[in-house]
Amino acid sequence: MGNLELLIDGASGYRAYALVVLMRLNHLPPGPRGYPIIGSMLDLADADKVPAIAEGWARDYGKICYTKIGGTRFMWLNTASAVKELMDKRGSKYSSRPHLPMAFDAVSGQARQFFMPYGDRWRSIRKVSHAALNIKTSNSYRPIQDFESKQVMYEFLNASDNEAFYDINRRYSASVIMTVAYGHRVATWDDPVVKKIYKVLDHFVLMAAPGAWIVDAFPSLTVLPSFLVQNWWKIGREWFDYDSKVYLDLYRGLVEDVKAGKAKDCFVKDFYLGNPEKNGIDELAAAYSAGTLVEAGSESTSTVINSWLLACLLYPHTMKAAQEELDRVVGSDRMPTFDDENNLPYIRAMAKETLRWRPITKFGVNHASTEDDWYDGYFIPKGSVVMLNWWGIHFDPKRWEDPHSFEPMRYIDDPYTTAEALNTANPDERDHFTYGAGRRVCTGIHLAQNSLFINMARTMWAFNVVKAKGPDGTVLEPSTATHPGFLAVPVKFPCAFEPRTQKHAEIVEQSWLQAEKEGLHWSRAKSAI
Repeated sequence: MGNLELLIDGASGYRAYALVVLMRLNHLPPGPRGYPIIGSMLDLADADKVPAIAEGWARDYGKICYTKIGGTRFMWLNTASAVKELMDKRGSKYSSRPHLPMAFDAVSGQARQFFMPYGDRWRSIRKVSHAALNIKTSNSYRPIQDFESKQVMYEFLNASDNEAFYDINRRYSASVIMTVAYGHRVATWDDPVVKKIYKVLDHFVLMAAPGAWIVDAFPSLTVLPSFLVQNWWKIGREWFDYDSKVYLDLYRGLVEDVKAGKAKDCFVKDFYLGNPEKNGIDELAAAYSAGTLVEAGSESTSTVINSWLLACLLYPHTMKAAQEELDRVVGSDRMPTFDDENNLPYIRAMAKETLRWRPITKFGVNHASTEDDWYDGYFIPKGSVVMLNWWGIHFDPKRWEDPHSFEPMRYIDDPYTTAEALNTANPDERDHFTYGAGRRVCTGIHLAQNSLFINMARTMWAFNVVKAKGPDGTVLEPSTATHPGFLAVPVKFPCAFEPRTQKHAEIVEQSWLQAEKEGLHWSRAKSAI
């Protein structure tokens, strides 16, 4: 065969391939047209507008819709059935992450599990995280949560101002996860370690939002000098230097304590003794494995609790319903405990409704497809970013009456815990999607649910949560705004905690003073790390 024939055959083959690609691209899901080159990037530029936009896309385009953000294709899964089929049933194709040069390469040194692509390295670290946070191990942390919750109630009772609760809840969240991860209890919000952790979280929020960094939307731009493209590499490496030092210092310090025989029970102790190197996990990845637990558990839990308190102010009838249940089940002689959980369905419903009403990020959850695929007659190209659009799912009026209202009674007859609901055969029976879906579902679900239950139950038992008043007696209306960035963290708002009776106040005070005197004592369940 001559060169001409080879050239003709090659051209014919290319034309055939191009025709197939073109035909497939003609079967992309419907979606907003967007602008040339940048696509729908401007729709996501203002994070505070994303929830309403994403909800509108679900309403306008159905089960799945398509947008383009820069050079990246986004597929938005707008129904529970679409999430179930793709992220759960076809998990082998939809469990990766999009490659983000800024977030993963520059800032994370390719060590942060959240941004890791699906593969052996991710699975090794995921296995370790699951062992640390499975239901048995998580329940062994309940003494920590019980202890920290008693301090929270005491601090609510003695709060210096009507916004103090906000950081009280942040201290609680940080202390629980820091004790779990490093054996380090956070007794006050002024703890210098926590200040460092929250600076790392600030970096995470700034790097994670879709479209925030142009190299994450147009990865081909990484070939240009960094100073021409938001100076992304210089900024990213500065953040990495800070973040990695925080996590490596914590990890190395704990390792030295293990070697000296004085380390407390914690994730890092078990992790190190399990010899992570045998699973291909180097020191940096090991340090980030513990750090990722802290990232996931610090701001998220306090965000949910503070969002719930906002709901109590806006929908006071829900507080009355919770208190009626608590008075009937628990009475006024003691605070609620974990043993009461199965008899407090309204408290559990409050947690579920908060997670439906105010998910913890403004953008939903993104996975990446690793193979070409078809769904419902539409083509999903390999390398697409596949978004779990919880705004479309959580606010679907076909399932939820008046979806923008906070109403725990939606879940009063729900027989499943949130963890059990992950695996329901009928996707429309799942309570919410705030913990994600598929093989990357949040490993901390059991720990988080325990924190939400014990704090919600005790707050409702002890206090009337009401709108605060100014010096002149004027009622101060709470803001419903959130901080800028990736996470849906509410801004501080005024809130008053009035003891329901003097007896309730005395029990709160005595419970904490006794706990403080005895100290925190607990034993971590053995895991398979």
